[in-house]
Amino acid sequence: MAAYLKLPLSNQQIYVEIKLSDPDATYNTTAAAAAAGGDLDIICCVDVSGSMSGSPIKNVCEVLRDIYQRTQKDYRLFTYNTQTDVKRTLKTLSERNDNLQASGGTSFACIFTAIKDYLIQNASAKKPVTFIFMTDGQDNEPNGLALQKSVQMLKLMLSAITNSPPITFHVIGFGEVNDEFLNKIRTFGTRQGLFRYSTESKELQNNFNDMFEYALHVRQFTIKFPNGKTYTANNIDNETVGFLTNDGDDLSAMAELTLIDDKTTTTQFPLAPMKDIRAIHLLHALNLIQPENEEQVKSIQTYLNNIQITNSKNFAERLEAEQIYKEIDQRMMEYRQLFAQLKMTQVPERVKLQLSALRHDPIFANTQRKKKLDLRVYKNVDYFKKTNISGILQGYKDSITLDTWQKIREQKEIWVDTYSNEDIYEIMRKSPDNILCLGIFVQRDEEVINNPAKGLKLLKVTNTIISYDSFINGMNLAKNNQQVQGQFTTLNDHYSIAGALADEQINAVIPLYINDEHMKRIRILEGIWLGYLYTLDSCGYDKQQEVALLKLFYEIIQQRTNTQRQKQMIIELEKVCRFIIDESQGFKTAEQFGEKTYEKLLKRLPIVNTQEYDLSIPLMIGYLRNDLTSVLVPIYYEYLRQEYLRKYPKNSAAVKTIVENLVYGCDSKHLPATLSTNNSST
Repeated sequence: MAAYLKLPLSNQQIYVEIKLSDPDATYNTTAAAAAAGGDLDIICCVDVSGSMSGSPIKNVCEVLRDIYQRTQKDYRLFTYNTQTDVKRTLKTLSERNDNLQASGGTSFACIFTAIKDYLIQNASAKKPVTFIFMTDGQDNEPNGLALQKSVQMLKLMLSAITNSPPITFHVIGFGEVNDEFLNKIRTFGTRQGLFRYSTESKELQNNFNDMFEYALHVRQFTIKFPNGKTYTANNIDNETVGFLTNDGDDLSAMAELTLIDDKTTTTQFPLAPMKDIRAIHLLHALNLIQPENEEQVKSIQTYLNNIQITNSKNFAERLEAEQIYKEIDQRMMEYRQLFAQLKMTQVPERVKLQLSALRHDPIFANTQRKKKLDLRVYKNVDYFKKTNISGILQGYKDSITLDTWQKIREQKEIWVDTYSNEDIYEIMRKSPDNILCLGIFVQRDEEVINNPAKGLKLLKVTNTIISYDSFINGMNLAKNNQQVQGQFTTLNDHYSIAGALADEQINAVIPLYINDEHMKRIRILEGIWLGYLYTLDSCGYDKQQEVALLKLFYEIIQQRTNTQRQKQMIIELEKVCRFIIDESQGFKTAEQFGEKTYEKLLKRLPIVNTQEYDLSIPLMIGYLRNDLTSVLVPIYYEYLRQEYLRKYPKNSAAVKTIVENLVYGCDSKHLPATLSTNNSST
C-alpha cells in the first residue's frame, strides 16, 4: 500500500510512503533484505599525504581495523599521496601492528586513474561497487592538466557503463578541503553518493562508520507515477520507502504507482490519501526536507513544535518518533547558524562544507537510529522489542475491576495533572500508558551517562503533579521556544517548564505510586522514565540508574518541607523506591552499588570499586527495608575508610591494607605492623 499526505508548509510538498511489508502487497521483503549489501564491493580510498600524519591517520587506521573485525570482510584499501598503492586490504591493515605512513603531497590524478583501471579490470564481475573517498587537502596542482585529464577519463569510462550494477562515490572531507570539488566527486558514479565533513580528526572514525553502515544497508528504489513523473528514494529497513514529490504535484487523480528496486523487480502499489496520519508520518516527512534559507527553517520549526509525539499507542513507534523529533530539532538549529554565517561578505569554505554535509545528515541519522532501535543498543529498547509492552499495559487496564475503578475515582480530588487538569481517574481511563509524576529540577553533567549517582544533582523539589505525557510535550515545546541544543549543562540552564508555583522550574519527573494499578504501569515503563530522567533520552536506560534513584530520593528527603502535601508525595515516592529494591532485577544485578554491594557492606567485606561508594545509597536501602540499625555501623566504618584514603592518598598500599583490615576485620588473628618513631610515615 502507498499513501500520501500534504505538508502544510509554504512549498506544499507531498510526502509519499510505501509499505514494503504490507501483507496485501506482493513485494518480497525477505529476498530484498538478503540482496542489500550481499555482493557489494566496498573500496576505501584514503589520503596518506603529509597533512594526515599523527592523530588523523591513526584514527582512520583504528576505525578501518574495527570495521574489518566487525564485518570479517576483506574490503580493498587504496592509499594515495602523489602515488597510489592498491595492494592493501582491511585485513592486511588489521594484521599489521603499525599504522599507515602519511607523507608527501596530494595528487588526485593518481587515485582517479587507479579507480578507472580497477573498474575496467573488474568490469566482468557485475557487482555493485562503492568507493569511500577520503581526503584532507587539495591537489598539489588543482588546475593542472593531469587532474583534469584523469577526471575526464574516469567520467568517460563510467558513462560507457550500461546495464551494470551501480557504482557510487561517497566522500569524506576533513580539514582544509574544497566544497565544490568534493561535491563533484560524489556525483562521479552511476548513482550519486553522500558527503561527510569534519574539522576534528576524532570525527573521522564516526564518518567512516556512518559510510560503511549506510553502504552495507542502503537500497535505492525508482518510483514511477502514471503521469510519467519519476522519483528515486533510498531505504535501509526494507519496511517502508518514503519520499517527497516536487512542488505542485497533484496525486488526487492517481490510483497506483510503480516501484522498481535495485534488482529491477517491478511492483505495483495502490495509491490513496493517508487516513491514519500519526506523528511518525509527519516526522518522516519533515526529516526529508532540506531548507534553502532561514525562513524555511523557521517554518519547519513551527510545524515541528505542533507535533504531539506522545500520542502513539505503540511504544517502539513512540521511541522512534522521539528520536526523529530530536534529530530534526537539532538539525534545524544548525541550519539557522550556518545560514546566518552565509550572510557574511566572505563566507568561509568551512561553512559551505558543513552545509553540504548537513544536507545529507538525515540519511545517516536514519541508519544510526535503526542501529539504536533494531540492533538494540539500549537495554529498554531491547525489552520493548522482545515484549508486547502495549499489550501488557492494555491487559492491566482491561483487568481493573469496577470496585477498583471506584477506589481510583475516590483519589481524583487529590491527584491532578497541573497541565492537562486531568485527574488520576481520567488519566488511567483515557490511556493505558500514561502516569502521574512529581516535577523536580535537576542538574545533569556528562558524567551521568557512566555514573548516574554522581552525574545528577537535585536542585529543587516542586509541588507540581504532572503526567508523563504532559511533561514530554511541555519539554519539547520549551526546547523549541528556547532554541537550545547540545550539552546537558546548556539544556539545564534553558530547557525546562514552569511548575505550579511562580518560581518553580521542572526538567525531570519521578513517578508517584498513588495506587497498585498505577504502580503496575510505573513498573513496566521503568526503562523509559529512568532513561529520560538521567540522560534526557527515553532510550538511555541503564540499571545503575535504579541505584542512583535511591540517592535522588535521599536528596528529596533532605530538601523536603513540612507541608502536608510534600509529606504525602514523599510517601508515594518511598513506595516506588521500595519496589525498586525489593522487586527490580536491575537493582539486584547492578554491577556497582546495588544489592550485592549492600550485602558486602553489611558483612563488612572490603568494597573494591573504581568509583567511590556514595553512602547515602546504603543508608536509603536500610531505611526502605526498615533495617537502619543493621546498616548504620557498617556505614560509619566505610565512612572512616573513605575519609582516611581521601586525607592520605599517597600512603603505601600496605598501609592502606592495614587500615582496611582495621575497619573491616581480618581473617588472621594477628595483623603485621611496623613500628616507627616517624609519625609522618604512618
